[in-house]
Amino acid sequence: MDIIIFYIFLLYLFYTLIVYKMTTFAATHWTRRVPSELKFPTIYIFIILLLSIILIASYPYFLAGNAEYLWGPIKGNLRKLYYVSIFLVLLGFLPFAYFLLTCQHWSQKEVTHIFYAFLTLIIASWFWIIFAIMYAKKSINRDLLRFIIVVTLLIVSLSILYMMYILKNHKPLEKEKLLKILIYIGLGYGFFHTFFMDFILWAYLVLFRN
Repeated sequence: MDIIIFYIFLLYLFYTLIVYKMTTFAATHWTRRVPSELKFPTIYIFIILLLSIILIASYPYFLAGNAEYLWGPIKGNLRKLYYVSIFLVLLGFLPFAYFLLTCQHWSQKEVTHIFYAFLTLIIASWFWIIFAIMYAKKSINRDLLRFIIVVTLLIVSLSILYMMYILKNHKPLEKEKLLKILIYIGLGYGFFHTFFMDFILWAYLVLFRN
């Protein structure tokens, strides 16, 4: 079973590498064949929205019977703080979602990189919950699962950071400057939560100290 889990994780890392290669190829290859400025493709938005809804809706199902264990020593006010923080993360993505829908001057490179960053974020989040539940059931090598969970949480946070990096070079119109500030605040908080509260604090309290 341990070797199966390890190979699943390697497949995920392989997926991440493929996404990077596809993104690089698309950014250099497609830009010569499409207008320099365009709307964010509706099909991309639909895929991101659909996968996000499935991800959020699946959490109660996957966590049933395991939630308390995965919270570990995170109780009382600290758990309430996590609830508030998760809500703020979801809220923080709204300005970015609005920008994706309304902005009409994306480059193909920006479109491609943002789309694959979103895919990586969502798929890594799926991997996190699946491996975290396996860890809670204590059925296989827990050291291996700790490593996989920690790496997956890091990928989640770095995906958000990468979106911020792509947006840094995007020049907004005059009327979009305030919106871009709100986007940076929202994504910045998303990175704070996933990196400091999940990757560092949650991992320490639940995986290594508990």
